[in-house]
Amino acid sequence: MAEPIVVCLGFPAFHDETFYAALRAIDPRIEPVALPVDPAGAWLGSPPAEPCDEPPPWATTVAPERRRVLERAEVLIALHAPKDLPALAPRLRWIHCVGAGTEQFVRVGVSSARTVVTNSSGIGARTISEFVLGRLLSVWKSFRTLDEHQQAHRWAPLYGRTFAGSTLGIVGLGAIGIAVAERARAFGVKIAAIRRSWKPGLTSPHADELFPPERLHEMLGRCDAVVVCAPHSPETERLIDAAALAAMRPGAVLVNVARGALVDAAALADAMRRGHLGAAVLDVFDEEPLPASSPLWDLPNTYMSSHCSTSIDRYVDDLFELFQENVRRYAAGEPLRNAIDMNALGYAKA
Repeated sequence: MAEPIVVCLGFPAFHDETFYAALRAIDPRIEPVALPVDPAGAWLGSPPAEPCDEPPPWATTVAPERRRVLERAEVLIALHAPKDLPALAPRLRWIHCVGAGTEQFVRVGVSSARTVVTNSSGIGARTISEFVLGRLLSVWKSFRTLDEHQQAHRWAPLYGRTFAGSTLGIVGLGAIGIAVAERARAFGVKIAAIRRSWKPGLTSPHADELFPPERLHEMLGRCDAVVVCAPHSPETERLIDAAALAAMRPGAVLVNVARGALVDAAALADAMRRGHLGAAVLDVFDEEPLPASSPLWDLPNTYMSSHCSTSIDRYVDDLFELFQENVRRYAAGEPLRNAIDMNALGYAKA
């Protein structure tokens, strides 16, 4: 009898017989196994970017069961990465990360020579792009101030700026960046974008002009708003620093829906207090949850949200559809969708 392909479901939303049956139907070798959590474990509220202890705080009563599952796992789908994952799961050959970011698996030393890593890039791209454009419209049409006028019963006409004709910069023309570009163009917006794989003559149907990473500051200076949606890697750490912010047009808007580490928070705070930028839209932060004592909460003209730019009403179904297709590909020995360039993102090669 063929060896089973043990698929460890480390995403508790998939701990349901419906999902198990769908995976078993792909190939008789597939053995889906839940990575258990405590009945009331608060796994969803724990930030995923930093590796967690094993067992994590939301699974302390099922530690032995979790270790047994990880020991057998050939495939793992998870949001959080145990600190000793390579040792805990020596048979692991493929990891699917529930989010677009995979830095937590970089930090635990996953080997690019032994393990393929895929992510969920694209699953939330449509809803994140809706969020980005909604925030930009809110800023440029002064919705916040208009609401204040309503609450104060104050008749005070306030005319926002025209979206059409603006230049929108996109740092990272991946799934999210493309979704933002497609929707922004419907407003008559010009798109400038940074692409890591840029080479002379490269064009994209999603951008009017492409720039290599080394011309970031030049691109920033041309834009009325900039959306940061690149993956977190050693190359993108603090990419938007004091010099980059200084290169932006006075009054421009900065939007970050990538990772907090891509933007120098102290430099941004200084730029906002000096009034260099017109607004900042922040959905991600270095420390999450962001402490109530953080000075970022009180920055002028700053629109904050709690890492929730993705809508979740369809997320689980869309995620499972992607994972199910990749399980089929894995069992058939076919290339996986959303495989990432592990060496470029800093994964160990050994």
